[in-house]
Amino acid sequence: MLSIVIPTFNGLHLLRESLPSVIEAAQCFSERIRQPHEIIVVDDGSQDGTPQALGKEFPSIEVVERSKNGGFARACNTGFQVCRHPVVALLNNDVRVTKEYFIHLVPHFQSPGVFAVTARVFEWDEPVFATGGKVGRFRKGFWSAYFNYDVTPKAEGWIEKGRLLSFYAVGGFAAYDRRRLEELKGFNELLSPFHWEDIDLSYRALKRGWTIRYEPRANAFHRTSATIGAHYKRQAVVEAATRNRLLFHWINIHRPTWLLAHFAMLALLLLSRIWTGDLAFYRAFWGACKRMGEVRVLRKQEARASQRDDSQVARLLSSFYQRAPIRVYYNRDEAVAFHPGLQGTSDDGRG
Repeated sequence: MLSIVIPTFNGLHLLRESLPSVIEAAQCFSERIRQPHEIIVVDDGSQDGTPQALGKEFPSIEVVERSKNGGFARACNTGFQVCRHPVVALLNNDVRVTKEYFIHLVPHFQSPGVFAVTARVFEWDEPVFATGGKVGRFRKGFWSAYFNYDVTPKAEGWIEKGRLLSFYAVGGFAAYDRRRLEELKGFNELLSPFHWEDIDLSYRALKRGWTIRYEPRANAFHRTSATIGAHYKRQAVVEAATRNRLLFHWINIHRPTWLLAHFAMLALLLLSRIWTGDLAFYRAFWGACKRMGEVRVLRKQEARASQRDDSQVARLLSSFYQRAPIRVYYNRDEAVAFHPGLQGTSDDGRG
């Protein structure tokens, strides 16, 4: 019933912290739901002895080894290919979960049309809301996908009925319908090594007419950037994010007026960055341009498969944000100031 995939790269120290909670939650799921599960760790070319250590310390876990590091999308797709169950839960190696985490995620897939469900996430060692339902708005030629929302006390009925929508399912703590995941061919590996691949996957699903939900009862705790920050310089991370943001729009935006707005804003950015000396932006732009041949192929594929156009996706989300009992958080300070914290939300008492 449930396949759990965890990609890792030189993250043995993180897995030793996070895996016990994942194993406990998976066992709780199987006992409560009476359905089988599997846990698959995809080692993405690590050099810290991860496969050997996991084989000894966590013998119930299946380890799939990649000979060469390929980045998040490739590692996840490798894991997806060996999954045996209809629901795939994806976790970062630096995430621990509460005991009933999977129990709250999996039932959503009994509803027709659900592609993915994203979880509610807090900082690793403090009761600070980090990630929840994702807010997406198309403005100034680009999709903005950086803000989170959480529910208010009036949301109980919305939660029970599965009415909470999300712009995308965060790849580090989400679950997916495996059949639809295979139809989309997993994450777009053109976006390797990281960033925007989960937004791209989710947007393609939304345009096929499927649904992405937010489940605030599935709680997780995340060491932010523990893997990427440890292996890549900040400038390289920023360049990858900027390049992939451009690629996402060039592949997936098909509405003519939106494309016009995008390229008009892009032209302004290219001119304005001269005055700020932002060479990283130009390197990212050139990196995206070099992939234009692959962009054209993927763009045609997505256009043929779409059941919703870009404006329909925007209207669906806008209508939800206006009606739903939610609070949007625009920065960490707001989360600290207004979020009620973890009291009463953690199944294992760590809140």
